[in-house]
Amino acid sequence: MLRQEGVVFVATGNRFLTEAASSAVASRPFLSGRPIALVSDNPSAAKDLDVFDQVVEHPDPRISYRDKIAPLLNLPFSVTLFLDTDARLTASAAPLFAALGRAHLAAAHAPVRIPTGWADERIPALFPELNSGVLLLRRSLRTKLLIKRWLSLYDQLQQQFDQNWDQASLRSVVWHLQQRWRLRLLLLPAEANLRTTKPWIAGKGLAVHVVHGRVPEAEWPALLGYLNGNIDRFRSWSEWLQLHPDSVLRPKLPPDPVGF
Repeated sequence: MLRQEGVVFVATGNRFLTEAASSAVASRPFLSGRPIALVSDNPSAAKDLDVFDQVVEHPDPRISYRDKIAPLLNLPFSVTLFLDTDARLTASAAPLFAALGRAHLAAAHAPVRIPTGWADERIPALFPELNSGVLLLRRSLRTKLLIKRWLSLYDQLQQQFDQNWDQASLRSVVWHLQQRWRLRLLLLPAEANLRTTKPWIAGKGLAVHVVHGRVPEAEWPALLGYLNGNIDRFRSWSEWLQLHPDSVLRPKLPPDPVGF
């Protein structure tokens, strides 16, 4: 069973290869033997790190957000947990894989629901963007169709509007495949994708399973203790900063309006 489930990182460029290796090392204790695969534009250097169970050469590296999409056409496991290189497991992966159930795709809402730039006006506003940095994907014909259409629309938007962000295209494709092709989507809570660059809150009663953001190594022990030391309470970015005023984990907030 474990061989059917695993994690994949996609890293193009040396900086992201190093980051993926750090995230993989930190994530492994929570995988209970599940393998970690890497897709890289430098497979020789990746293998030399001796961190990943599988290393695959990237089919078409562009050093852009596009690089994460194309490799998902060939998922390495029956159920794959895709993680951005700045995302790592912080609790057992088993509940994540179990949560997928019979769905084809699981993801959390993006904290910025619908950012500026192109957005599919046919979609209701209350179906916001999904964060593409933590995805659970079931290998299936519908999932492959999803990835093909996501890549195609991403390329179209990049050519027409110079839009490099990948989540507007994902939102559009997921919505329409749900309506017409019975794509099954599972929405994950913030505890499955805690974005440290935005105002965050962890709900009472759940451990944080994935932290998604660049955290200095020196801050990890305190952060993990705060997030998962006592889950029978709410945890928030504002309380974290009260307890750790020197932390660099400060969400990106817009400036207050004049007079407020």
